[in-house]
Amino acid sequence: MPETFNVGIGELKVSRDAQATIITRGLGSCVAVCLYDKVTKVAGMAHIMLPQDNGKGSALAARYADSGVPRLLGAMVKEGANPANMIVKIAGGARMFNMPGGNSLLEIGERNVEAVRAVLKELKLNLVAADTGKDYGRTVELSVTTGELFVKAIGHNTFVI
Repeated sequence: MPETFNVGIGELKVSRDAQATIITRGLGSCVAVCLYDKVTKVAGMAHIMLPQDNGKGSALAARYADSGVPRLLGAMVKEGANPANMIVKIAGGARMFNMPGGNSLLEIGERNVEAVRAVLKELKLNLVAADTGKDYGRTVELSVTTGELFVKAIGHNTFVI
């Protein structure tokens, strides 16, 4: 039976099991960062909750874009992935609450997406697809076999990026 790896808020998972799926549920303003080595078939996902760790360096580093994405990359390299072969897909970063006055501090989804994109650029990782923003939550499933990212949302069609 194929294994399913569940990624909670602030967690990351890596797999090279060709039959496995890596999944995170309930992405609102959080961002799922999905890395896939198309040669070695190593896949990984991080569930990023906030843009910056602010130097805390805690065991919860996977929660933050600035520390979680590099940690995910490192975990994948340990499993045999090569950064030169990686593709990246991201999803999430929704605006879950519409507040009067448009306070930018409340735009955490947008800030998360911007932080993730900046870290990916810094790490020279190739972002090939994204489904971010909007005003609804998502569940995403990453196929370790193909690197396809299935995006599901209530009231919306499931699609693959």
